[in-house]
Amino acid sequence: MAARIGIVGASWRGEYFLRAAAALPHHFEVTRVVTRSAESAERASAAWGVETTTSFDEFRAGEYDFVVVAAPPATAPELTTALARDGHAVLTETPPAPNRDALFSFYDDVKDLRVQVAEQYRFQAHLAARLAVARSGLLGAISFTRMSVAHGYHGVSLIRAFLGAGFEPVEVSGWAARMPVLSVRGRDDWQDEPAEYAPDRTIARLAFGEANAVYEFDFEQYFSPIRPRHIEVYGDRGQLSDDDVSYVVAPRQVTRGRLQRDATGADGDLEGWFVDSIAWNDDVLWRNRFRGARLNDDELAVAELMHRMAEYAAGGAPVYPVADGCHDQLLSLAVDETVASGSPVVVADAPWADRASVLAA
Repeated sequence: MAARIGIVGASWRGEYFLRAAAALPHHFEVTRVVTRSAESAERASAAWGVETTTSFDEFRAGEYDFVVVAAPPATAPELTTALARDGHAVLTETPPAPNRDALFSFYDDVKDLRVQVAEQYRFQAHLAARLAVARSGLLGAISFTRMSVAHGYHGVSLIRAFLGAGFEPVEVSGWAARMPVLSVRGRDDWQDEPAEYAPDRTIARLAFGEANAVYEFDFEQYFSPIRPRHIEVYGDRGQLSDDDVSYVVAPRQVTRGRLQRDATGADGDLEGWFVDSIAWNDDVLWRNRFRGARLNDDELAVAELMHRMAEYAAGGAPVYPVADGCHDQLLSLAVDETVASGSPVVVADAPWADRASVLAA
């Protein structure tokens, strides 16, 4: 039976959930969307064939298996809190709140309610496969990662996932460097004329006790084909560099190779075009739960979030607790602070420190 979903917001991020639901009608049914204006409600209804409203009171009175809040960070905490207090299970978009005080207040409001955070990056195909390698023991004890994949809280979440870090104290230091680049592709399409662009690239060190990480990113990297994403993971027995894996097998014996992405629809394959799986040698590290749907990797990650959220709402395991989402944002704010001030920042006073993190080793 398809999970019944209500969505707050139909902007760029909210449309990810709408696309996933439209591509997977046997898994998800969007029963109602609430927007701020009649114009956006009409657009969403026409584009996705869903019931829409501009009345939050009408929306919150509906029956859903869970609700997605895809509203701006300034308004999302209030909306999420109201829906959770009504008894709804809520998946709220990242970041869960815009600043430190708002994070602490939001956490206090919803810490005992059914709220999860829509942090999808560790569910992206290649990242999920790489994380499976890191957690398999093949690389040994992980002591360092370099993450150049996503901005702010997303990058921090991945760092914590690969290091197995929870809510322990972290010392953050960093700086920003101007790195000019030709901007050739935007969020939606290629640009007819490349534009000169000089983003500030943030480089930060996060020290989690004996484990360390380097965060490196600028927003142009999200869309630029000449600024690819990179990840490195160092263990005492091996290393992962993007999709390249190497580790010690035995004395005088080291194995090296690449993660293999298998997709359908090429040559004589008539199944259609979609990613099937990612494997290391004979081991399948990631398999597409939604085989057959023409969704990109980020849309598949969002669909995975939705699937897990439906299970959580029915009494299953947490997806990404509000403590984890708030901690990612708190560390992201610390990165911004250290870059602005030039001085190290220690994060050690999180009110959720006594909670269990889903990322902790």
